[in-house]
Amino acid sequence: MPGFLRIRHSERSRLVIHNTEGATWECGTWEDLRDEEIYSRLKLTMEAYHQERRKKRKKRDEAEVGIPQVDVECPLLPVRNPFLLGLPEGLQVEIYDLPGLNSIQDRTSLRIIQEHVSKCFSFVALNYSQTDWQGRETLLRELKDVVEFLRGQTSLMVFLLNRVDMRNQTDNPLEQRIEELREEIQEILALPEPPCIVPLSAIALFYAQCAWGANSSEASDVDPSTRRWMVSSLFKDCYNFIKASTGGDKELRSWLLNLENSIEEGQEISEFFSLTKPIRSLLSARSTAYCSAILLSRVGQFP
Repeated sequence: MPGFLRIRHSERSRLVIHNTEGATWECGTWEDLRDEEIYSRLKLTMEAYHQERRKKRKKRDEAEVGIPQVDVECPLLPVRNPFLLGLPEGLQVEIYDLPGLNSIQDRTSLRIIQEHVSKCFSFVALNYSQTDWQGRETLLRELKDVVEFLRGQTSLMVFLLNRVDMRNQTDNPLEQRIEELREEIQEILALPEPPCIVPLSAIALFYAQCAWGANSSEASDVDPSTRRWMVSSLFKDCYNFIKASTGGDKELRSWLLNLENSIEEGQEISEFFSLTKPIRSLLSARSTAYCSAILLSRVGQFP
């Protein structure tokens, strides 16, 4: 999202779209919205923002259009179920989704984002599709800009290599790609040692949480038709990734096979479906556990 989005945990949903300079989209506060309603309002806001920017470019109008600033309060899975990340009890969780630097046009927005980023662990998401030798130059150049924007606080940065589900059999081994990236990032950022890079498939986690909601051990508020569509999409879009990631775990692979068969046979997907242990296994896999270890090791490094 090329706007400033802050997500905080709350048992009751609340959406605030702030009135920023040049806003042509609807601003205000809404409560008790469903997830689909929140998403729909965010989508309309961003469409209006991009349309306004296009109009000003055509007219060569230099007036600033402030980036949308949005607060969302809703249930968050890692807060309801802290065992998934192994985080200390009582730790507060807020998520900031920031725009790319190339979409920020005004100094006010830059200042606001820098003020918030200075207080956060920063997840720098790298795209797997840019890790071949042709794409790495662009990726590393953009990465250097991000680090300068974050005022060089590399100790509070966690690097994620997202979309590893895009890997195919003709690619070099994932471990080789990651090692090459580590060495090049160390060189371009002048780090004392190669950084940790955590492989991730955010789309798989997205489908899994949307299928069951923010509860992994309580009654789900997701309707069966939505759950079926999300689980079906998980298998269609992430099949190879799931197969590669669950090798050696017979119990988890058996659970996934039963789940896939239920989808193909048109059966209703239970809101539990022997859920707690498999979901814990899925979300506590190498990438999630690795992120947790990195975060906990750096808690004392906040400014």
